[in-house]
Amino acid sequence: MKPLALPSGSRWSAAHLCGLSVVLVPTCFLAVLFIWPVLRLLALGFGDEAGPFHSYLRVFTVPAYREAILTTFEIAIAVTVLSVMLAYPVAYLMATVSPRMARLIGIGVLLPFWTSALVRTTAWIMLLERYGILNSVLMRAHLIRHPVAFVYNMSGVLIGMSHVLMPFVVFPLYTAFRGLDRNLVQAAMLLGAGPLTLCRKIFIPLTAPGALAGANIVFMSALGYYITPALMGGPAQTMVSQLISFNVSEQLDWGMAGALSGVMLVLTLAAFFLCRGVLEKRLKRRVVTAARPYGEGLSGRSGAGWGMVIAGCAVMVFLLAPIVIVFPMSVSASPILMFPPHGLSFRWYHELLSRPQWAGAFFNSLKVALIAVPVATVLGTLAAIGLARMKGTFAQILEGLFILPMVVPAIILAVGLYYQLTPLGLTRGYWGLGLGQAVIAMPFVFLTVQATLRGFSRDLELAAMSLGAGWFSVMGRIVLPALMPAIVSGAIFAFITSFDDVILALFLTDVRARTLSRLIYENVLQDVSPTITAVAVLVIVLTLGLLLSSLLFQREKS
Repeated sequence: MKPLALPSGSRWSAAHLCGLSVVLVPTCFLAVLFIWPVLRLLALGFGDEAGPFHSYLRVFTVPAYREAILTTFEIAIAVTVLSVMLAYPVAYLMATVSPRMARLIGIGVLLPFWTSALVRTTAWIMLLERYGILNSVLMRAHLIRHPVAFVYNMSGVLIGMSHVLMPFVVFPLYTAFRGLDRNLVQAAMLLGAGPLTLCRKIFIPLTAPGALAGANIVFMSALGYYITPALMGGPAQTMVSQLISFNVSEQLDWGMAGALSGVMLVLTLAAFFLCRGVLEKRLKRRVVTAARPYGEGLSGRSGAGWGMVIAGCAVMVFLLAPIVIVFPMSVSASPILMFPPHGLSFRWYHELLSRPQWAGAFFNSLKVALIAVPVATVLGTLAAIGLARMKGTFAQILEGLFILPMVVPAIILAVGLYYQLTPLGLTRGYWGLGLGQAVIAMPFVFLTVQATLRGFSRDLELAAMSLGAGWFSVMGRIVLPALMPAIVSGAIFAFITSFDDVILALFLTDVRARTLSRLIYENVLQDVSPTITAVAVLVIVLTLGLLLSSLLFQREKS
């Protein structure tokens, strides 16, 4: 029997059909555990007895909801602007130092990003609270006479959220700086352009696409933030995500939760597609002709350049201070949080290891990760491999679907899964949370593998097939070994994402199956105990170890 031969110009080529069969499983997985729960939650917003649009009308007519929407926009815009301003000097510093130093700075930027959000938030509370480290230092230096309220208000929210989201802007900006042509900058300087003119005419216009790309991610993420405003803000900083949680857990008003989720989702997707359209237009107009990258051969700095270097170093201190500060505080003998530590003691580590609730929560997190990481790794890899063999509009739609869990606010997915999985009894153990975390971790694996596939030559596959190798042999002996560093990195990112998740854990677990992140959140919400510093150190060490293992594995394979 002859094999089926498709016309050479057929839209459904053999490669396309092969890719379609590979992406079928991850597509069905997201359809069942992502698209359907979100759609069911949104549909609840139209189920009010007073009318299908009654809940949505209440969103814009009830003062508390209207103010929460405005507050959410204000915080998201402020965090975006602040993140871009802080990212510029760091990106400039990375672009104008040696490659080895740039890599070290990049690791320093990534370390806070991949460290637990709860750990970072807890550290900031220790630094900024009324009798925290910052107020103690300022009062001892006689710069202030009374403690300043840096936290539980707008300043606390902006500091905490900017610290988390700023790395999203640094790396696109760094790429934009490296794409600048040094000859262009030198020509402008020879014609008499000063620092302000260079910024206005060259640096800002040519790095705007990078800043816009990062700002878009920051803005979308900020719209759906939950943990940082809940822990570092006050009643005046209540955001929409907090109201969604309140309506579900306290009011049992699913209609309002669905309506608020619909409003938040529309705002997030509108920001995503609007910025994406603007960015694509700008990139099409831009022609990259950098004969000499900006950082290449840079010798000497102007006064403004040294000012940017100093600002970049200050921002790096801002990024790393909350992580570094918990190490000495975790070995303090004082029963209250003080800096510098009074005495040396491992009392808090002993208390951490002797209390069964912490050990139990840690092993619960591992059990959930053992479900989430393999599922996310396999499905994300299949999605990337299959999509690489597809072209056209349908492929673009699927790519958007695989990235969408990163765009949709986690609170919407958490409430949607809670509504869908509770009748099935999957919110009392590990499977519901594990599958939910696989949904939010899968995009990290997909993007990591997809980036490697773009540099992978398919000539190796074609050569193997021409020698008689079947599809499974090609996958097992050529494609997967070449992708293994990316798959391992994606799995590590999936593990960190699973281990750090709080929002899904709050809705999809009970007290017996609560994870370490949920236990930390509950303790920080009540009171910041010195035991938290020991937990924070262990989480930081675990995260750092995983990141270094990923880098060493990639270096060895390359």
